[in-house]
Amino acid sequence: MPANKSWHDYNESLIERGRVLIDLDFIRSYNKEIENMNKDKVGAPFQYSDNYIQFLAFLKIGFKILYRTVHGIIRELSEYVRIEEIHFTHIRRRILKIKPSVDKNLDFNDDDPITLIVDASGLTVSKKGDYIEDKWKREKKEFVKLHISVDEKSKKIVSFRITKGDVHDTKKFGPLVKEAANKYVIDKVYGDKAYDNRKNFNILDKINPEPAIKIRNNASPRSKGCPLRRDEVLLIKKLGYDGWKDLKMQVGDG
Repeated sequence: MPANKSWHDYNESLIERGRVLIDLDFIRSYNKEIENMNKDKVGAPFQYSDNYIQFLAFLKIGFKILYRTVHGIIRELSEYVRIEEIHFTHIRRRILKIKPSVDKNLDFNDDDPITLIVDASGLTVSKKGDYIEDKWKREKKEFVKLHISVDEKSKKIVSFRITKGDVHDTKKFGPLVKEAANKYVIDKVYGDKAYDNRKNFNILDKINPEPAIKIRNNASPRSKGCPLRRDEVLLIKKLGYDGWKDLKMQVGDG
C-alpha cells in the first residue's frame, strides 16, 4: 500500500482504476463505428472497432496479463455480452497500431472544466513466447508504454500515446495535457512523482490548471525559471504532505 494513504483510499483507488479499464460502452456503438471505419476503405474491411481494441489494451496493461489470457477473457465474456472473440496474435497487432485520439463521447460539455489524471503503464511486446524467451534468454524483452490522460469525473480517456518502453513518462506529459487543453478547459491536473519537473510545471503555468503533481521529497524551493513549481514546494513545506494532499483533494474528486 502506498505511504500516507489509508486502506479505504487505497481500495477505492483500485476500484476506480477498474472502472476506467472495464468500460463496455464501446458495445453500444460497435456496429456504427465499424461502418464508419470501413467507409471508402480499400482492401480487407475492419472487423473490430478501435474502441474495442482500446478496451483489450487496457485489459492487457491494467492487469499485466498475457495476450493469450486476454483472448481467454474475451472468449468468456462473449458468452454473456455481444463482443467478438479475437485471436491473441490479432489482438497484439491491432493494439500496436492504435493511433492517439480524443474520446468525443465524454460525459461532459466542452465548456465544463475537467480534472485530468495523467499516468503511464508498460506493455510487454516480445515477438517470442514468454516460455521460449525465459528458457533460452537469447533476447531481452521489449516493451511499449501506454501514456494516458483520464477525466476524473467520467473516468474516460481524453488522450493517449504509445511509445517504446524506454521513453520516460514525463516526456509525454506535455503532449497529453496540451491535446486535452485544445478541447476542454482543464481545472486541475493530477500526476505522480514521475511528472515532477520544471518543464511540466511551466506547461501547466501557461495552460493555467491547478497542479496536483506530487513533488519529490528533496525538492528545492528555488525557482530556477519555474515559479509555479517553487510555489508548490513552499506549500508542501508549509502544510506538510498530508495537508497538501487534503487541500488538493478538496475540489473535483468524487
